[in-house]
Amino acid sequence: MPAITRILCPVDFSDFSRHALDYAVALARQQQAHVTALYVVPPLQTAYPALGVGAYVPYVYTVDDLKEFQRAVERFVSDVGYPVTAVSVEAVVVDEILKRAGELPADLIVMGTHGRSGFDRLLLGSVAERVLVKAPCPVLTIPPRAPGTAPSADLKFSNVLCAIDFSPSSLAALKYAGRFTAEGAQLRVLHVTERLPGWQLVPVVATGTPDDPLVVLQEAHDRIHQTVRSTVAGAKYVRELISEGDAGDEILEAARTDDVDLIVMGAHAGRAGLLGFGSTSHDVLRGAACPVLTVKA
Repeated sequence: MPAITRILCPVDFSDFSRHALDYAVALARQQQAHVTALYVVPPLQTAYPALGVGAYVPYVYTVDDLKEFQRAVERFVSDVGYPVTAVSVEAVVVDEILKRAGELPADLIVMGTHGRSGFDRLLLGSVAERVLVKAPCPVLTIPPRAPGTAPSADLKFSNVLCAIDFSPSSLAALKYAGRFTAEGAQLRVLHVTERLPGWQLVPVVATGTPDDPLVVLQEAHDRIHQTVRSTVAGAKYVRELISEGDAGDEILEAARTDDVDLIVMGAHAGRAGLLGFGSTSHDVLRGAACPVLTVKA
């Protein structure tokens, strides 16, 4: 596992962020790392009637309000059995998470994929997407708790799936996966090829041309093999997988079929700096039943 000395865990007092904090603490125990639990209080929004701003006193948090927020974070982390720095601050949520990650500096951000604002708002809205794309470090997203999924004190990822498309971010993810995988663990490296037209699936005669499906598959096998050899040459128990179809669907299916306990993949920014509807990262984050580690180039 790569050296992790500082972990940032944004929280919102929900069960989802508690689950993420449990993972952050479990990783911190292994690495003897420092954990910061960050609660960002969004600034109050005031709507002024037509009489004008000057006629109304804007709503603001009092000093006592801010102190109570800080005490609430301290109570939230008090029973994890590990020293955690509790921080509460009034700010724009995404901006503050990114700012704190840079200032620590954080080696890893751990956050839940659900929250008080609801699944669609947190994940499909700007918070998780902007953090994933703009974070200065890898981000580990934790899905909702399922029976038997609470991390143990000696948390080890023993069955890791790394999806690669040969982009710079996915190659960085593969390097990280190789170091993140526990000793003796299984590392599956998956590349998904584009679905071929039906008339090409079973050619009568292999032509040897670039669009020949046999050539496409062989090139994919060769490329993934060379990439694995050059990137994670020291890793043991590596399986190279080629699949065909929609990348998000194939990654999730491979994770389900092989009972994967961690998915590692590159974080790709779309238009406006977000993951974007229909992107592979977006689809995997929505559907994953295990933690997902996203890594930027």
